[in-house]
Amino acid sequence: MEELTAGLEKLRVASSDPKPDLFDQLLRQLNTLGGDEKNSGCESLVSGGILPLCLTALQSSSPDTQARSAELVAELAKVESCRVGCVDSGVVGGLVGGLGSTDTNVALQACRALGNICYEHEGGRVSVVGAGGAGKLVGLLSRAASLPDNPDNHHLRLVSTGFLLNLLNSYDTVQDDALEATLVGVLCEYLDKYSDDPDIPTHVLLSLTCLADTEVGRGLVVSRDITPQLVRVLKVNQSPEVIETALELVSNLADNAEDVKTQMAEGGVCQAVMDVVRRHRESPSPDLSPPILKTATDLIVLILVGDESMNTLYGGGKGPVYVELLDWLNADLEDLQIAGALAMGNFARSDAHCIQMVERGIAGQLLGVLAGHNSGEGDIRLQHALLSALRNLSIARQNKPVLVEQGALTVLLPMATKIETFPVVFKLLATLRMIIDGQVDAALKVGSEIGVVERLVVWTATTDHPGVQGESSRLLAWIIKNSSASGAQTSEVKEGEAKGAETEKPDKEKLSKLAESGGKVVSALVAAGCVVPLVAMLGSEHAVMVNEAAVALAVVAGTDAGREAAAATPLLKTVAPQVLRNTYLPPEILVNTLTFLTTLATHEKALESMKTNEMREGVAVLSSHASDHVKSLAQDLKAKL
Repeated sequence: MEELTAGLEKLRVASSDPKPDLFDQLLRQLNTLGGDEKNSGCESLVSGGILPLCLTALQSSSPDTQARSAELVAELAKVESCRVGCVDSGVVGGLVGGLGSTDTNVALQACRALGNICYEHEGGRVSVVGAGGAGKLVGLLSRAASLPDNPDNHHLRLVSTGFLLNLLNSYDTVQDDALEATLVGVLCEYLDKYSDDPDIPTHVLLSLTCLADTEVGRGLVVSRDITPQLVRVLKVNQSPEVIETALELVSNLADNAEDVKTQMAEGGVCQAVMDVVRRHRESPSPDLSPPILKTATDLIVLILVGDESMNTLYGGGKGPVYVELLDWLNADLEDLQIAGALAMGNFARSDAHCIQMVERGIAGQLLGVLAGHNSGEGDIRLQHALLSALRNLSIARQNKPVLVEQGALTVLLPMATKIETFPVVFKLLATLRMIIDGQVDAALKVGSEIGVVERLVVWTATTDHPGVQGESSRLLAWIIKNSSASGAQTSEVKEGEAKGAETEKPDKEKLSKLAESGGKVVSALVAAGCVVPLVAMLGSEHAVMVNEAAVALAVVAGTDAGREAAAATPLLKTVAPQVLRNTYLPPEILVNTLTFLTTLATHEKALESMKTNEMREGVAVLSSHASDHVKSLAQDLKAKL
């Protein structure tokens, strides 16, 4: 410390014409210190007035003196408590001037000093920008990119991009659209020229990320379309840190931006990301590969969320990205399997894709994977992803019987009694509901599984997951609706008529057997306690659920046990009038509700329970409804009440 004080005094004496060796001496003395002692030495120099002396030296005509004084400031600014002094002393302005020097070492040391002053220091960033440092730095970056390749120039490029990152981090610094646009162009040039460098791309990519955190900067980055540069980096760079940074930037840009997703899909980003995945599968690094693979697979799924990007990558079912994602379903890494399943679910958002995928056996492949994970011990992320894909594939009417034939129920039904994780249960119930739509045998199969039905009834009362509560009630309603042979036959005839096709005459014997089976299923569901949740579902705020409940209850009311159970449900007295008084419901839903109540009214006990003022008032209003069908049913029910 005494030597530092003596060195400071020598510099003060020679302040009118400081020599480089005086700064060299102080730098050597600082570097002999370590840890807290070095920090104390720096603080001592700053409090002793070293910074104004450095500012004077920065204005010297000697490049060596300028470089050594800037280097000393860079060392001092490594200490957090010294950065405020660097700003207050005015040394920032002198350092900014050094950025324009044609002497590489002067520019290098000025960058080091300013980068350290800006590091986690908002006041430093504000001061640098105020002194014109942003424009000077962009100019330096541009010049440095054109310098010959040698160690000194490479060091300058590395330090200047590091300074840029510190300047941009957490601060809307540049505040000049034209300058930012120039900067984006310069950074793209760096990615083009130094895409395989192990360090420079990290600084550049993180700087682009900082720019993209502001609305204006993001617009400039997106409008420039940096896809070619990103693809190049992902393909040629071998540094895990660079690759992870590039993946994170792409994710940042693509998030909530449909046009960027399209840019990425059309520009080959997904193919480049798959190259990354292949490299890390072939030569895995225990510490680095797992997070990179997770980020890479998440990114591909994110890009597929966009409609245009999804269509581009599907490529008529022959796109290379689609084909490789399909292979991921059978990968030995669960992250790849999950990404493959989520991707299939995204591709299946299109009706045309959905039908084509099932025709090509994709549903069977998904079911094969799920069959190995359909227990309570299965990976819940993979279960959720597979069920999401299967649900989307089962929406198209012609796909439903195919999934049933491929053993979907054999794989799915055991999950209903084993899975406890509600997000997975939610997807499972939605998938089952889609599959049994219009499929009598499938509905009968699900309804015949007493263990499954009992779980559904329990879930209708859960308060832990509203989605599961609603889906379990809906599935009960769909089982009842689709177990009805007459209802299924009617829907089939209507579909045929709509297509102008000939329809087969109903097989009376088959219908009789189906009706008998359907009756048994409905009775079993009633015995399991399905009536109470169905009546509660009548009070849903969603019209489609009200209708589903009304249709199912109309079927239930056709059985003695169903009428008995409905009559004993206190909810009926409050929920039914609420539906009847809802002026926003379409006539079709009112017809189904009135049909249920009219059928129920044939039961003496139920009829007596319905004779309330609220029920009479609701029916009376509908007796003058604009729909003749509603009016007729309401008048009949009014007479009974």
